[in-house]
Amino acid sequence: MTSLPTILASSPPPRNQCKPSTPQTPNPDQTPLNNTSSSLQLLSKTHLSITLSQTTILCSPVLASSTAPFTSISDQSTGKIDLESILITIDNFFNKYPFFVAGCTFMYLVVYPAVIFYLRKYKPISAINAFRKLKSQPDSQLLDIRDEKTLASLASPSLKFLGKSSVQVPYSEEDESGFLKRVKGSFSDPENTVVCVLDNFDGNSMKVAELLVENGFKEAYYIKGGARGKNGWLAIQEELLPPPVHMYTAKNAKSTNKNEASVVGTEN
Repeated sequence: MTSLPTILASSPPPRNQCKPSTPQTPNPDQTPLNNTSSSLQLLSKTHLSITLSQTTILCSPVLASSTAPFTSISDQSTGKIDLESILITIDNFFNKYPFFVAGCTFMYLVVYPAVIFYLRKYKPISAINAFRKLKSQPDSQLLDIRDEKTLASLASPSLKFLGKSSVQVPYSEEDESGFLKRVKGSFSDPENTVVCVLDNFDGNSMKVAELLVENGFKEAYYIKGGARGKNGWLAIQEELLPPPVHMYTAKNAKSTNKNEASVVGTEN
């Protein structure tokens, strides 16, 4: 009896035997590979450019320090302003440049107001300095802006001793144009006139001084304390002003006139 291995060895090979399939190599010209290759090249170029830009920023300390706060603010922002980052940036700037900040603060709070005050043409003046200006400057005049009732109880200073007279024009805030017209009509040459403004206190004198300068007067001074206020004309006249320029009430004015008349009669 013939064995099975002998039979298999003597039998011919099958005709329709399947050939082993060989794997196909992908075509390098196909589109997917081209897209992948171009994408890799684009990513490599982008990564290279980002790397170079980051290297440039890190190498430059000025750019790095100046852009760091803004980067943190933009990274943390979610549509709202990050106040904490802004305050930290301002605080760091103040700590880094203290002398610069102090100089700017001094210029803004001290120098700038002083220059504006010095250059403006309406200024405050004390009663004694107003008298000295009226005495020494021929183009200076006294403007009394108190109302008629106040003038009746307390007369204006008499400037006959100085060869001048007090100009009395009551001020009304509701009729500034009419007031300004009457004041200009009281002076022959407003553009060359220096005015010392006297009020009952010093409430409206500053407004009037500014108004006169804005409308063509050379200079204007508002007397601090006015007629009745602290360090005003009445407060200093007994010690610092000569009697001819004193301000008198209605009773004192009558008694003063009687005394002057009696003195004149005695001399005659």
